[in-house]
Amino acid sequence: MPTKRERNAARIKYESLKYVLKESERRNFAEIQVVEICKYVGISKVTFFKYFTSKVNLLLYYRSVLTLKLILKLTESNLEGMKALNVIVQYFAAEYVKRPSMVLGLIHYFTDSTSYVSPIAVKPAERLLFFPEAAELNYEIISFDQLVEQQMLDIVFKKQTTLSVNSQQLSEVFIATLYGTIVVCRIKKVDYVSMFFFQVLGTIFPGIKG
Repeated sequence: MPTKRERNAARIKYESLKYVLKESERRNFAEIQVVEICKYVGISKVTFFKYFTSKVNLLLYYRSVLTLKLILKLTESNLEGMKALNVIVQYFAAEYVKRPSMVLGLIHYFTDSTSYVSPIAVKPAERLLFFPEAAELNYEIISFDQLVEQQMLDIVFKKQTTLSVNSQQLSEVFIATLYGTIVVCRIKKVDYVSMFFFQVLGTIFPGIKG
């Protein structure tokens, strides 16, 4: 059972991200100010920076929460391999449509970083706030890269790909294509986002179908 201190920390992180997710549906992430996040949560800027080293740090937290959401979906539905990849592609397409500046901000953060960017852990008390319905579900906490590679292992085992590479290489191809699709989607100002995502990823992985 989380302590009072852990629950308070979880509330601050949960409400901070909740505000940013809501606002980023109608505004660019860059326009959202730390002071307004603090006002919504009811904390000072000093307290905010105790949990997030910068506003951009919220993007990494967003990625971890999104990854956990995918893990729970795949676990609940007992999906793996190519079926799991279809869900991942659909989730990213939906997030791009809903919060383009958040998804693009993540890619910019990665490309601008000079070193490996470690995922931010979503602690137990935080998971209870984000996903209370999954409290009794047995699932494994892994990074997004690990989640993708896990599916690639199943794909290789079931011989669902014609590419002569191992699961790690397949994972890298998928992630590179996924992120590249997001960038091209922005450059070309694609209208039918979900269709475009599935067309591009499906070209390399024929089992991915929208």
